Amino acid sequence: MPTTKTAEKEMRTAERRAKRNQSILKATKTQVTKAEGVIAAGNMELAQAEVKIAIRSLDKEAERGKVHPNNAARRKSRLMKKLNAATKAVKPAKAVKTTKATKK
Repeated sequence: MPTTKTAEKEMRTAERRAKRNQSILKATKTQVTKAEGVIAAGNMELAQAEVKIAIRSLDKEAERGKVHPNNAARRKSRLMKKLNAATKAVKPAKAVKTTKATKK
């Protein structure tokens, strides 16, 4: 328990900040999860929009000091990796151009 008045006040403010941060962090986590779900569903146009929203939210948190910048970067990287893998799986393979050398 705090022994001074300033320590008591700091404890109260820390509780208020923790509540505020918790709701913000939860909202961002929800946005990231939503983006991952849309990627898994296979709707690439919607997935790109959702990923953009999730990345913006992660950037804001890192800028405001709610999460460590490396944490936000890691989460953005993983999200983009999933989006890129899903996009490659959806796109058809390019047709190989045949030349005289490949016909022989």
